[in-house]
Amino acid sequence: MEMMVTRLSRRTILFAAVVLAGGATSAAAQSARGGLRHRRSGSGQADAAAPHERIPVGADDRQAYDLYRPDAAGPILAYVHGGGWAHGDRSMVHALPDFAERHGLVLASIGYRLVPEVTPREQARDVAAALADLVRRHPGRDLYLMGHSAGAHLAALVGVDPVYLAEHGLAPSDLAGVILLDGAGYDATGDRGNGFAGRILTRLYDEAFGDQAAALSPTLRIAPGVPLPPFLIFYIASRADSRAQSEGLARVLQQAGGSAEVIVAPGDSHREINVGFGQPGDPQGERAARFIAQARR
Repeated sequence: MEMMVTRLSRRTILFAAVVLAGGATSAAAQSARGGLRHRRSGSGQADAAAPHERIPVGADDRQAYDLYRPDAAGPILAYVHGGGWAHGDRSMVHALPDFAERHGLVLASIGYRLVPEVTPREQARDVAAALADLVRRHPGRDLYLMGHSAGAHLAALVGVDPVYLAEHGLAPSDLAGVILLDGAGYDATGDRGNGFAGRILTRLYDEAFGDQAAALSPTLRIAPGVPLPPFLIFYIASRADSRAQSEGLARVLQQAGGSAEVIVAPGDSHREINVGFGQPGDPQGERAARFIAQARR
């Protein structure tokens, strides 16, 4: 029986946003990346105005993706926004349209329905439906899936649990790769600690997942013998939970015979790794571009 999801309180979301905003980033790291940090200080929303087409994949307005640069010859980069499973939308592309243009990529920004109207299970199904439509419209093209924060959780879940893509006759191995930006929900049953930040994040996860945390945890859904795409996993240095979750996911992927690389972003906050991703000179974006360039086909 599907869980009943209670409405996420605005107070929980506000505190979680403060916790994740990167206030714990060290002064030394800030100084080391001061120039790039300055370029990342804007909202990054302006790039959502880049020319794009809305492609619906369901009856709800959020069940759609925005397609940028459909005539590009390179691989497809499908992006899943964050927002604590209860907020955000597909316009949150930040520097990705420019990144896609520089690297010859087709960009798709995937929308999905939000908690509490649906659970993360339905959100993952929305992501899978968008991916299936991209495969149908761009047959034979390498498809990379990327997500930030809650979007990283959803990208990982679709990337390891065959049930979501199987609804469309596809499998996780049909993805050329998965790129994750500072997620910490790969094992949603994990201990968040007893400190202030841990209590806030525990409440956020409990309100999003309810009694389905184990069933919707990518780390716990990896099965030996199931072919999986390669993973590139980023986390920020100031978040112990993101590091533990990222390394834990990579370890289980490798134990199951998959490929996973974990990279720390030492000077970023949770927000900055996303807003700055793909800006000229951004090391995380450039590393991801090399990952994408290693085409399988």
